[in-house]
Amino acid sequence: MHMDVLLITQPKLKNKEAHYICKLFEVGLKKLHLRKPSYDALQISRLLDEIPDHFLSSIVMHRHPKLVADYGLAGYHHADGEEVRSFSGTTSRSLHTLQDLASIHEDLDYVFFGPVFKSISKNGYEPKVPLDKIEEVIAEISTNKTRPKIYALGGIRRKKISTLKKTGFDGFALLGSVWGHSDPVNAFRKFNQNCSHSLFATN
Repeated sequence: MHMDVLLITQPKLKNKEAHYICKLFEVGLKKLHLRKPSYDALQISRLLDEIPDHFLSSIVMHRHPKLVADYGLAGYHHADGEEVRSFSGTTSRSLHTLQDLASIHEDLDYVFFGPVFKSISKNGYEPKVPLDKIEEVIAEISTNKTRPKIYALGGIRRKKISTLKKTGFDGFALLGSVWGHSDPVNAFRKFNQNCSHSLFATN
């Protein structure tokens, strides 16, 4: 089973960020979540203006739903408590409790669930539930063939990929383990290679 690899931007605008984003897509990134909570729509649109049109359809927006249609983005990621909106692209949200995961009732394409491990980029952001409990809940809700995909979030390093697969996750979202690296493009490339490696394909 192939695992999907997503990437979330750093919360702060990064020097030459558009350049890095393009390079990441060129080495195999399929979906980028654009999350910059302290920036307004105008500041975000300036970043999007620097990215070629053919990459925009692989970017999911956080917090500024109007930009999804304006730029033809991939979809919209809902904040906690935000009512699910209808988009031409994907709809998703983050979940943080087993109860929320067990009772997904919204029409979502996928959800982030975490933190599953101790966060690399956020101090004090640690898992509240053990992996075996997550595995039980994923197995239960997987009897529903139309359930959204479930992506792990928080503290994900390459050596953890096989554990996530065993737990039942469909993929994972990266942040600190890529952007915290001196060469984020190469760091992402190694994750991507690990995911398509036969070691994980046969587990």
